[in-house]
Amino acid sequence: MAEQSRFEQYDALIFDMDGTLVDSMPLHLDAWELTSAEFGLPFDREELNEYGGIPTRKIVAILAEQHGLSIDIEAFARRKIALYMEQIDKAGVFPQMWELVRQHHGKVPMGIGTGSPRNQAERILRSTGLDAYISVLVSADDVTNHKPHPDTFLRVAERLGANPANCLVFEDTRIGIQAGKAAGMATVLATEGELLLV
Repeated sequence: MAEQSRFEQYDALIFDMDGTLVDSMPLHLDAWELTSAEFGLPFDREELNEYGGIPTRKIVAILAEQHGLSIDIEAFARRKIALYMEQIDKAGVFPQMWELVRQHHGKVPMGIGTGSPRNQAERILRSTGLDAYISVLVSADDVTNHKPHPDTFLRVAERLGANPANCLVFEDTRIGIQAGKAAGMATVLATEGELLLV
């Protein structure tokens, strides 16, 4: 891949996890669809996909307010997470992203900045084997201001000892790209493992 050599100019490569590195978004969305039906929340798969990077509880609160519904946010989040965790080990790494990670391992520091809770993210990294390649993980539990705020990516850069202005963020959502730009980082849109633009 010609672009990959260009990535070695960066202090660090920072990846979103769900939908960027790992094919887990369909599993999340399936859990959302089931839970939404149970709680009477209108479900739009495309709209929900755009909220990637924001923790479940925050998304439920946003959607409930949009639709003028009173929903037990904690109960909804617990149910959605339970359904997702039943399927989590089915998540796999997108082949193109695996190639990129392996090619840059030991050459460019790499980290993950995700809107998923730490226990879910660590489980995916272990089950896919990504944990052998990427040691720095910043999860939803590690920051207060989630994407589109820059905090997640800035924390990854800090832990990697990298200058944010020379980091490259791989993201699959508009909200994630906003977070990368807010952090002063270069961004790449990676949809289902395919790099769309640099």
